[in-house]
Amino acid sequence: MGGIPAANDQIITPNKHAEIIQKEGIKDTWKLKTEAVVIGSGAGGAVVAATLAKAGWKVILIEEGSYFTPAKFTGDEFISQSRLYRDAGFIITEEQTLSILQGKTVGGSTTVNWQTSLYPPDYVTNEWDKRFGWKNYGRQEMDAFVSEVHERIGVHEVPPNLINANNNTLMKGGRALGLHPEVLKNNNRGCIGLGRCGLGCPINAKQSAFLTWIPDAIEAGATVISNMRAQYIKEDGNIKTVVAEFTPDAYEKAPNKIIEKLVIDAQVVIVSAGAIEGPALLQRSGLGNDWVGRNLKVHPTSVNFAIFDDKINMFSGPPQSAVIKDGHNQDNTGYGYWLEVAPFRPTLASSLVPYYGQKQFDVMKKYPNMSGGIVLVRDGADGEANASVKWSLGRRKVYFELTPTDGKNLLKGLKSLAEVQVAAGAKAIVFPFPDVTDPIPVDKNSKFDWILDKSIEPGKVLVGSAHPHGSIQAADSPERGAVDMNFQLYGHKNIFVMDASVYPTGLSVNPQITTMSVNLRAARALAARKAEVLGNK
Repeated sequence: MGGIPAANDQIITPNKHAEIIQKEGIKDTWKLKTEAVVIGSGAGGAVVAATLAKAGWKVILIEEGSYFTPAKFTGDEFISQSRLYRDAGFIITEEQTLSILQGKTVGGSTTVNWQTSLYPPDYVTNEWDKRFGWKNYGRQEMDAFVSEVHERIGVHEVPPNLINANNNTLMKGGRALGLHPEVLKNNNRGCIGLGRCGLGCPINAKQSAFLTWIPDAIEAGATVISNMRAQYIKEDGNIKTVVAEFTPDAYEKAPNKIIEKLVIDAQVVIVSAGAIEGPALLQRSGLGNDWVGRNLKVHPTSVNFAIFDDKINMFSGPPQSAVIKDGHNQDNTGYGYWLEVAPFRPTLASSLVPYYGQKQFDVMKKYPNMSGGIVLVRDGADGEANASVKWSLGRRKVYFELTPTDGKNLLKGLKSLAEVQVAAGAKAIVFPFPDVTDPIPVDKNSKFDWILDKSIEPGKVLVGSAHPHGSIQAADSPERGAVDMNFQLYGHKNIFVMDASVYPTGLSVNPQITTMSVNLRAARALAARKAEVLGNK
């Protein structure tokens, strides 16, 4: 079992509040001053905090979620989702057209993700360059940063003995059809395939941010505070003020004495709160232009549950060790879909099966023999995604609707996935169409052209997401983005956004490696300008 870094003992959790209250003479508000405050501790914020702290900056990092170690990770899905995920694992759009999975804990989504480690292909980064002014972000130009990230979080190819039956459906079926399934890279040290990634790794094998970049930041002098939600950011000349309020854990009583509010004065604010909460924070603070919250990308995802004669136990083993990218680049547009599998545990699987009552129960009895194949779409094929985040009437609201080409790519992906599943030996498939009211028996003669004729209107196909990104996009002009190419908010000095929100298009890959690499580069560039930014020269 991997150990917890000693530095993590310094994370300020609620059980330390009483001591701080007494020491600092706090009534209800703790007032702090620093050079940089980082809001959020996921793949962006943790990297940024570590990078600035190592460069000699005085840094405070705040995180809305709680800090957990394996002692509190549990296989109970209800408890884990309530404690580790935003909105208990179900961020639901206003039209109920999409549900989004996103982490809310120290380490953010890196604590609960499925380890998939990819960087976008060149046709994605070339589009960033041509349309939005992103220079030198191709894989080759970014190699130093990507390699540094890989080393820090233990990225390597999944060994053959850990490719489980769920992922093997892609390997077996894809090869039988002449497709090109690939073995994925995961980020871990010492993985033994327990399959608990989405609930927090119980042996600290997955190298989440709370085991890597966050202790790096603390060792370099940063202060990390959990259970504090940023309410708003206020500008007053060169000083920015972040006001945050205490947020309790969903399943643990708060101590009798708590610090109710933080007021942090800083010269630099870095918003790393994610593509859902980040734009909401900026909007309720009255900061940024009309691009804040616009063009949210989510990698629309849909599921075929294939039922096999043999046991699959999709939750067992590393969650994602295979991918099929043959549909990635439809008609050389740079847009399309890719196929993976998901380790859906019973609670999440039952929520995705589009049946109710006895029929749902009968299907879930076959759960051990089910494989959860997923189609992920690079959204934005029609120029801009029809999704957004808005702070309205005191509440964060998310809106989403499939655009026509993204919808067609989703249907193409579901057709391809069904063909792969049949080639792997599936006997029946549960499709994500509410009007297909029974599992469809399948065999080698089954045809799936009918899928291409299905409606993509809201409610006609079930869509989810685990990859919200791009809602505060960076561009070389405020006419095309919310932040500039240093990721500084247009119209506001020394307020930066550094997380998955900055991408101007859909990534077409799982976001973790890109987010860490891109924001490592941005943070290092900011750190190099310390004297200029802080006004010391």
